[in-house]
Amino acid sequence: MTDPGARSSACAHVTVALAALGRNYNTMREKSGVAEAAAVIKADAYGLGMAEIVPKLLAMGCRSFFVALEKEGHTARALAPDADIYVLNGLPAGAAQNFAEAGLRPCLISLAQIAEWQTYCRVHGAHPACVFVDTGFSRLGLDEAEVQTLAIDRSLFEGWTLALVASHLACADDTEHPMNRAQLEKFRFARDLLPDAPASLANSGGVLLGPDYCFDITRIGISLYGGSPHAADETALESVVTLHAPVLQTRALGAGDSIGYGATFTAARDMTIGIVGLGYGDGLPRSLGNRDTGIARVMVNNTPVPLVGRMSMDTLAVDLTDLENPVAPGDMVEIFGPHNPIDAIATQGQTISYELLTRLGGRYNRIYEDN
Repeated sequence: MTDPGARSSACAHVTVALAALGRNYNTMREKSGVAEAAAVIKADAYGLGMAEIVPKLLAMGCRSFFVALEKEGHTARALAPDADIYVLNGLPAGAAQNFAEAGLRPCLISLAQIAEWQTYCRVHGAHPACVFVDTGFSRLGLDEAEVQTLAIDRSLFEGWTLALVASHLACADDTEHPMNRAQLEKFRFARDLLPDAPASLANSGGVLLGPDYCFDITRIGISLYGGSPHAADETALESVVTLHAPVLQTRALGAGDSIGYGATFTAARDMTIGIVGLGYGDGLPRSLGNRDTGIARVMVNNTPVPLVGRMSMDTLAVDLTDLENPVAPGDMVEIFGPHNPIDAIATQGQTISYELLTRLGGRYNRIYEDN
């Protein structure tokens, strides 16, 4: 029987370099200074597989994790029985018992959630939770009036344990954005109003803003997985994920021939085209195709080649005309990886590395290497 995880020319494969992920964690832990570096593993560890990522992070010394959903929290708990696991999307109504029994720490985002957690804990014993405050992101968290209510009525903290006060930066991908400093000051103000507890503000981009943003716990996400937290900079650490896809067929086009749906690309000269076994059904953004030749590029034999024509569900086309060496069916194309940074291909597709990673589908062979 063929090993389904082995490299095969029959389909695309994703290679995850666990050793590089571990080194990225160490780098971000050092940049976090005296703060504890927690790992963000929501969306199945950014699409890479929580079952493989969490054990590696535990081996590197990570002891705190952040997920988005209760379901993700239960998955993480099974992999990390002794870790602190925070659930960012808050406490769903009626879920307090499930959270407490699994040792999950809800990030409480409203006074109603605090009341529900307190009611449960008063009967069943104190359990830790996070208070999540909104400092300008305007997405999740307690607003200024609710924080003032907590500051005035300390009885709202009775019966349960305040383990963390947290917020989230809106513009950490832009180091010069004035909102970063404004949110920092709002967070400091909110923290001072609340009972003494560890604090967390910085994501990957926040860590790179400097020690003022790191507080007691940093939340490392995209930097772990080899993407850049800064929109305008190539500040990514080591490449972790490599996506390869096979050439299925090569074709000769004459001047005037078109290719793909809608015949949106017409050859201006004689060309050699490679049809690659990968498409939007595998999670690639369709916007990579159907653009001016030369904008979106992938790597063939470590040489950049442009995508041409519209991307299909299962295939895309690349221009092989100017390559020195011939390409044959079964040869592999690097969509992104160490020779074609994920942030570069994301920009070409008018998206971000976060989306490319979390959209990785189930049709790939997945290969985990740790060396």
